[in-house]
Amino acid sequence: MKDKLAGYSIFVFSLLILGAWVTFTGWGIYDWNHGTAAFIPQQVTIALLAAPVILAMIVVFIIAAWIGWTMARTPPPAPIDLEDFEGTEETSEEKKEES
Repeated sequence: MKDKLAGYSIFVFSLLILGAWVTFTGWGIYDWNHGTAAFIPQQVTIALLAAPVILAMIVVFIIAAWIGWTMARTPPPAPIDLEDFEGTEETSEEKKEES
């Protein structure tokens, strides 16, 4: 149950952070004040600098969301019954006798 809760938490948190980050970055690029007239406007410069960062953030948070989704949707492993393994161990004396 804890794995599912952690998985859903990671999934939702990463999507919320990704959405907020893309929204505020886009808003900042859109709202950038125009300075003096230049060959390349400041908005274009900032957009070109921010594009790789935006893509990297999207990839990182999509991977985090995928990990969270996988954690939430994967059933827990079956418990291991240790009684099955108790009789399979050989002692060092038994190994010496076989040699």
